[in-house]
Amino acid sequence: MAQPQHKATIYDIAREAGVNPSTVSRALNQPGRVAAKTEFRIRRIAEQLGYLTISDSDSSAEALPATGMLAAIVPTLTNPLYANVISDMQRRLESKGYGLITLNVNEAPAEERKMMSYAMRNADGVALISPRLSEPDIRRLALVRPVILLNRAIPGLPSVTVDVSRAVDDAVRRLKETGHSSLTYLSGPASSWANEYRRRYIRAAAFRYDMVYRVVRECDPNVGGGTKAVEQYLVHPTDAVIAFNDALASGFIASARRNGLRIPEDVSVIGFDNTQMGSLLTPSLATIDMREDHVAASATDALINAVRNTFVRPAPIVLDASFKSRDSISTHKRSTMKLGPYAEIRRSTDTIVLTVLSNAFNETMPRINEFMRTHPHIVIDPIEGRTQENTLALYWERVINHRSVPDIINVERTALPQLAASGVLQNLSSEHIEKEVGTLVNRAAWQSAHYAGKLYGIPGDQSQTVMFYRADLLERYGLEVPISWDQFYEEGVDLHARNPQRYMGLIDTTNVQHYLATFRSAGVKLWTVENDSTITFHMTDEPARIIADFVQQGLDASVLNAEPMWDNRYMLPKSDTYLTITYANWLGKILASSYPADKGLWKVAMPPSLSDPSQMQTAEIGGSMMAISAGLSKIRQQAAMTFIRWFQLDPASIELRAPGGVSAAAGYVEDLTRRGTVDSYFNQPIYDIYAKSAARVNRDWDNLPFYSQLDAEFARLIVPALRPGGRSPELFGEWERRLKIYATSQGFTVR
Repeated sequence: MAQPQHKATIYDIAREAGVNPSTVSRALNQPGRVAAKTEFRIRRIAEQLGYLTISDSDSSAEALPATGMLAAIVPTLTNPLYANVISDMQRRLESKGYGLITLNVNEAPAEERKMMSYAMRNADGVALISPRLSEPDIRRLALVRPVILLNRAIPGLPSVTVDVSRAVDDAVRRLKETGHSSLTYLSGPASSWANEYRRRYIRAAAFRYDMVYRVVRECDPNVGGGTKAVEQYLVHPTDAVIAFNDALASGFIASARRNGLRIPEDVSVIGFDNTQMGSLLTPSLATIDMREDHVAASATDALINAVRNTFVRPAPIVLDASFKSRDSISTHKRSTMKLGPYAEIRRSTDTIVLTVLSNAFNETMPRINEFMRTHPHIVIDPIEGRTQENTLALYWERVINHRSVPDIINVERTALPQLAASGVLQNLSSEHIEKEVGTLVNRAAWQSAHYAGKLYGIPGDQSQTVMFYRADLLERYGLEVPISWDQFYEEGVDLHARNPQRYMGLIDTTNVQHYLATFRSAGVKLWTVENDSTITFHMTDEPARIIADFVQQGLDASVLNAEPMWDNRYMLPKSDTYLTITYANWLGKILASSYPADKGLWKVAMPPSLSDPSQMQTAEIGGSMMAISAGLSKIRQQAAMTFIRWFQLDPASIELRAPGGVSAAAGYVEDLTRRGTVDSYFNQPIYDIYAKSAARVNRDWDNLPFYSQLDAEFARLIVPALRPGGRSPELFGEWERRLKIYATSQGFTVR
């Protein structure tokens, strides 16, 4: 007779999740009371253990009857942009046989949550327009009904967003070209994702064009908000104003005139949304066109597709905004602004504002906001570079031209030696930090934060190599998961002979790092950086030649293929082109977002070994760290150190990390392994493999103090030869010669 199954309790869930029972109770009964990532994990475990039934978690669309109605939850219909989007959606839905329920929440998050419950019961799908809801609330709704987000992006959920980066750059460049030297951003609601998204790009553009930047926070996003905005603006006036939307910009213009200002002679004004209101003003309002008609059409079609195909999730849709230059911009501005580089209203005089330059902040803003909440006298001002390459270029451009640099920079660790050798980073070395902080960081990651024996930053993540593989395709072709490179080669020859469209693996030519990882994991050094001034090259030695020959042999036999692998967001190759990809652990997150239909098909294993598996070594690819610019005052240095230490290592910050990343905190992966954490995409406890790989990282490796030149020569010389018959090993002598010439020109002693 079968024994009755044990009914799960909150104590079972707490043990599985590694949290206190009280945390489980809050997560399940009081949404929003714990960190979003923790709440989502607890709810998932509760469902897996059967504590939450399908009806409890509202996760069955089949349990709710189809209504033929879709719902749109909108912050306010007084905003012309939102009203137009709703109108466009309604017309398009009617043409496809659906009705639309419009739920106006009047900018009230509590009302938005109430309307969300209504929509779950009465609509087949929901469009959330610029939602202010927390991420856990939105994810819960997505478990019940198909959801499309407009003007907000959440990893793993379908969305339609408008990329404003180019349009904002065009607007600020126009201001710079016409003589403006300072600008103020009139910020919208604090809870608005679109507001923070716009603010970051305006901040980055002001930085790029060396313009004084100010911000007036939390303006009401309507004409009435313009009056209060003018009051704050007049405390520290600037040459130009960019407002959160056209309504706020219009209110600012009216109030500015009442205060004796001329538009655009005294202050130029730019809005967002390109509403009819702005075109009818005198002077006509310059604006960023958010393409409302395209947003509505794309969102409507994606939502209908999701309703009709419940097992298919539409990919995120990104449209491009455009800048409309009109008469509200002065064409011959003569700036008289002589104020400091940063001012922010409603901040006390003892507040320290730290500028932080990074490639992106979408996933890190919850952590930054939590830091500012718990450290109220330190304000973090993010400057977004968009890509790692552009971020570093922005920093270097300011260094070379002797302009002020951001207080903190977040860069890939390969860039550390170049920055450190140039003297632009603060040396953080001290016995106290090495003992107190060093023990909190993964060993390989901590070593990579040093150059010439000195510490220059705190790592944020681990980036050790593992092998991702398609278990279903290996099984289809009767192949085993390769544990050695010899086995990898033999199986790859067999695979390509049977299907010329598929390869066993690839060499990523996006940059030089993947190629170098092959040498590092083989224990072969291509150079030695002996101190901060002497470099010995080994690129033409026999060990280097052996590995280069092996890679070329794989290309000649079509076991390997060389091509750019990703575009900083998604994988470029088709999902079934490669049966294995040996890369850094963070690639798992890219695979999940690029190939959602392959969930459960990709698996993770240790990389193949060159010889004896027990002696196998792994490598690092990428990995970021935060460093402090040299020259800060002592009090600002202390504030910067407080921030980067909290951001990279504090448990509260680690808990808020976006899914898929691997913290550099010591014991992070081991802790997840002890919990038996199963990754939902790989359907596998991947962290035990990450932990094994981290312990095998070859730490006898030096990064050159001129990575950008190394990468440039790789792209010019080696990449064209990474093809069948390319004879790439024969180019190593020339590669070494060019690097030696460059090193000598930069003052290094070359052996």
